[in-house]
Amino acid sequence: MKIKYFPLLAMTTLFLGACMSGSSDSGTTEAPRVNYTAPTTNTNTNTMPPRTTAPSVVTPPASSNANNASVLRLSMHYSLLLGQAHLYNESGGVKGISLSQNASAGASSIKVYSTNGLVKQQLITYRGRNGQYYTAQIQSIQNKTLRLATPLKQAVAAGGNAWNFYNDGSHPNWVGSFAIADFAVRRLGYNRLNQGKHVLLGDSWFSQNSVFERLKNRLPRASISNKGNGGNTSKNLLSRFDADVRWQNPNYVWIMTGTNDYWQSINTATYKSNMRQLINKVRSIGATPIVFDSSVGPLNYGSDVKTRLSRTYVTAMDQLISEY
Repeated sequence: MKIKYFPLLAMTTLFLGACMSGSSDSGTTEAPRVNYTAPTTNTNTNTMPPRTTAPSVVTPPASSNANNASVLRLSMHYSLLLGQAHLYNESGGVKGISLSQNASAGASSIKVYSTNGLVKQQLITYRGRNGQYYTAQIQSIQNKTLRLATPLKQAVAAGGNAWNFYNDGSHPNWVGSFAIADFAVRRLGYNRLNQGKHVLLGDSWFSQNSVFERLKNRLPRASISNKGNGGNTSKNLLSRFDADVRWQNPNYVWIMTGTNDYWQSINTATYKSNMRQLINKVRSIGATPIVFDSSVGPLNYGSDVKTRLSRTYVTAMDQLISEY
């Protein structure tokens, strides 16, 4: 596709660099990141041009979510992320969404003081009255009411208890990362995870530390080591497994990858092969793999190639998990 204006080319360059961080085997680097310390910052890091087609609410295909003793699966793509990527016109960074009224569990809408910076089908994070973080998708915006695609899983108190999810097109913000950690604990069970030695092996979704910090808070009896490395693909995780994981003799190894694979156009067969090898490496040292599905690839200048590729990774994981 031809780029009509030079500024768009510069903006594209910034965006494509967003999922790379630090040093990696692929030799890529990540653009500077801002560390947020409060959920009230409203920083717009939008770098994507307008879509050529409107997004639609995603209905996930039937898939295997088996969590047997040998491999634990976290279906992040369709469950936590609801199949929704970052949208080109949503606010980046951390944007607080303040509720004007209490919302009960099972409610299909929330009333807010302001809808500025919010867009239809955007993914948001909310904090339930139980102190845990969840996600929801905005189905529509009517005056100061956000209609949700799925009902609230927990009651939400009035005040600053909701935020946007994505920091940018390739990363969650720190509140979104807390939602990832809480999602994992709910799915796999507190008693199962709150013990033993854990290693987080992944890309910048781990290296930005918020998932790690939340898991340490939620699992005080577990020993957790963070070996996230921004810019890593599934191949990179394989290449550094022995150096970063094996010597730690862990009970659990968490695997988070996919974002850099689809940005580097890694084909599905290669991704699946790499994931199989990673799972087998973890099992060979007597540990249990905890495997996240890929994140959702965003539209890129109107093209859904990255989105479709990320969904094939999920299908590949369905097939792979059925082997164990």
